[in-house]
Amino acid sequence: MRTTLFSKILVGASFIISTMTISMTTTAATLKGTETLNVVSINGQAIKTIKPVQLPEGKVLVEVRYQDLFSYRADDNGTWIKSEPLFFILDVATQSDYQISTPELASEADAKRFINNPRIQLSVDGTTPQLLALQNNRQLMAGLLLSHAAK
Repeated sequence: MRTTLFSKILVGASFIISTMTISMTTTAATLKGTETLNVVSINGQAIKTIKPVQLPEGKVLVEVRYQDLFSYRADDNGTWIKSEPLFFILDVATQSDYQISTPELASEADAKRFINNPRIQLSVDGTTPQLLALQNNRQLMAGLLLSHAAK
């Protein structure tokens, strides 16, 4: 009798945990970057997984970093073009899929122009991408100070 009761409790607990896991998975929002535009952190928490990144609902601070290797000849080691950390704030809705990407950057010059004026494309649930300006650390801090001083 004890074994049967214990088995029923174990099966019931397993069912509840499975249901909770499935419901959490289906309500989560995700963010996908690209090979050259990597998600580094969400709300200051480092991302250790590859794509896609799980997002909490509400306003989220996303840190990304751009890096790409430009090589023009087979014997060329190439040149790495890398950005400093770049940030944007995303208002996340549940069960939404967000995709970020850079515009087409065919050369080192294109990549350097992008780093000097970083704007990415953001698509939500497969819609037409919209342009989104990124901020470096100094710009982000200045914006926070100005918004805090205005209150």
